[in-house]
Amino acid sequence: MNVEEICNDCIKWKKAYGQLLENVALYEYNGVLKEYFERFKFMGDFYFANVFNDELKAFVKKEYSKGKDWLYVPIPLSAQSYQTRMFNQVEGLFSGLEFAKLLAVKNEEKKQQSKLNRQERMKRSQPFILNKGSEEIIEGRKILLLDDIYTTGRTLYYAAEIIRSAGAKEIKSMTLAR
Repeated sequence: MNVEEICNDCIKWKKAYGQLLENVALYEYNGVLKEYFERFKFMGDFYFANVFNDELKAFVKKEYSKGKDWLYVPIPLSAQSYQTRMFNQVEGLFSGLEFAKLLAVKNEEKKQQSKLNRQERMKRSQPFILNKGSEEIIEGRKILLLDDIYTTGRTLYYAAEIIRSAGAKEIKSMTLAR
């Protein structure tokens, strides 16, 4: 990867963490995807998970196949968000993959990411904890973090930080949009 190919956010993350997640996003977040996520995520129309599911699964299986020893880790929802939505949109988008649910959101009430501006997102404290027994699963493994939208990268880098501390060999991320 050439320096010219690295965006300003990635330069900051590389400086902060020493390595990049090399996030792959299939689409650029735009007005159409904003409407899509409004219907899917916030209005609860779970059918919209099917729109990109085949494409996401095919990409993951091609680039991060199980034969290459990858674990697929979806970003979890807080209990509050799950209670409101009644589904995890990331698990819906990537349904059909075998998930390793290694992370949980701490039991503190959290304001939805979508309601925070960039500065507020960057100042948030670590929202994740490892689920019991995750350390044994993570040690020496390759982890692919899955999320719906890469906005600032803060959520994915928090997840990577806690997984890295448990001994992951390699961590990358994939989102539907950026």
